[in-house]
Amino acid sequence: MVVHSLYPGTSSATLACGLQVLVEEVPTSRSVSAGIWIRGGSRRDPDNASGMAHAIEHLLFKGTTSRSAQQISCEIEDVGGHINAATGKESTLVYAEAPAESLATVLDVLADVVLRPRLNEHDLERERGVLLEEIRSRDDDPEQCAYELFAQEIWDPPHPLGRSVLGTRETVDGLTTATIARRHEEEYTAANAVLVVCGRTDITAIIDGLDHRVAKLRPGTEAACAPPASRTVGHRFHRRPSEQSHVYLAFPAPPASAADRFALHILNSILGDGASSRLFQSVREERGLAYAVSSGVTQFSDTGVWTFYAGVSVENAAIVRRLIAEELEAVRSAGVTSEEIRRAKAKLRGQVVLGLESNSHRMARLGSSVVLRREILSPESALARLDEVSPEDVAAAIESYILPESVYSAEIGPERRHP
Repeated sequence: MVVHSLYPGTSSATLACGLQVLVEEVPTSRSVSAGIWIRGGSRRDPDNASGMAHAIEHLLFKGTTSRSAQQISCEIEDVGGHINAATGKESTLVYAEAPAESLATVLDVLADVVLRPRLNEHDLERERGVLLEEIRSRDDDPEQCAYELFAQEIWDPPHPLGRSVLGTRETVDGLTTATIARRHEEEYTAANAVLVVCGRTDITAIIDGLDHRVAKLRPGTEAACAPPASRTVGHRFHRRPSEQSHVYLAFPAPPASAADRFALHILNSILGDGASSRLFQSVREERGLAYAVSSGVTQFSDTGVWTFYAGVSVENAAIVRRLIAEELEAVRSAGVTSEEIRRAKAKLRGQVVLGLESNSHRMARLGSSVVLRREILSPESALARLDEVSPEDVAAAIESYILPESVYSAEIGPERRHP
């Protein structure tokens, strides 16, 4: 087996079964964070079975062929750690953190949970109620409901990227053990997974103890996803009983691997990320029209969305949407200042540096790069790429992504407001 150095302290290797392993050594740490990433996520859910990837994530913890649900939790907690999982649009992550000397236990439990869940009918019926409660909890949150409605209409025609990770009550009610077991067999394979470990460890010690844990991992093939559809443009209103109106604007954004992503993140920081951003200052601080106003870039493996949001009173929805549009137009016509770029770089640089204090953040940074087909950069290289962004690069991002002809806006609230 060949171990490749990615950058100082970080290595990659591929086991005989085909599983990729990434390890970032942090000698000064006293803990480890380990995660198994599975490519796919809710984007690969069948149209009539949305929520399936999320249901599998839940069922992984109901017991394996050798451990009960209680044993899974106890073995990790008995060494002072914790275990959890998360389902996203393009991946499922099962991860655990623990003191460094307990890494063998962590890897043993993670491998068992991910590779050998029992997936029986009794567990599915019992967990179905939990899944439905999670959906009810989402439906009781007006902001979450508004976002789900907005997100599903970004794509035209409707696309799996727009669906809720949780699915619907109808699709969750329709899930069967047979379809779930088939999906697990197809997707939880060596070609479709990556193990990431960060903390006080070394790759040799990890590899030496891994082979017997993943010996029966099927080689498989990498999961294929439906290509993104075209995007919706124009304005839509949705009437919902709520105390606020939820105002959204969305522009196309590049995929996670795009070379100009650093320039776009700087531009996003200037416009709507944080209390010093233009929109926060204009909408909240100067006019007091909203409590929540922000923007964010969501990037997938092959596409992306740049979203602006404000939660406002019904009578202020139209004016806030206009203020956001005016701020965007001001940037299109006059650009941004060098001082704004400097501050945005400092803010983003700080986020990278602060993230390095957490092994779980390091693990997530490496794993998401693999899942999203983004080159793995050292923190130093990422900071250098950020520093290298010029005013001309930011101007190019403005030209590429603030496109009035491509904007999709939505208002979700109790009373209609015309654009």
